[in-house]
Amino acid sequence: MKAQNRTGRIAVWSAIHVLKSQGYLADRCTGTRRTFDLIAWKSTTILALCIRTARKQDITRFHQEISRISTLINQKQVPGTIELWLYHPKGMTRYRIMPGGAMQIQEAA
Repeated sequence: MKAQNRTGRIAVWSAIHVLKSQGYLADRCTGTRRTFDLIAWKSTTILALCIRTARKQDITRFHQEISRISTLINQKQVPGTIELWLYHPKGMTRYRIMPGGAMQIQEAA
């Protein structure tokens, strides 16, 4: 994964703010080979997040990344829930990454 630009960094900090407001503790993951951007937890709940930005509310551009993470889920290498948060001009849309792909769980807000 390449380094984030300014918009990407703002999206990550915005996601941290959202998670903290929901009672999660969150840590950023760094490095070009990271799988997730944030790991968050609250009591027994673990949440791994991929934070992305795009000009359109469409995740097809992230197909390869979603497939790679779905494979990790199939191999039971990742505990907890995995989500992709897509920040776009209309707001933010949340997707849950599952063994077969990604499913939208929250419309742009």
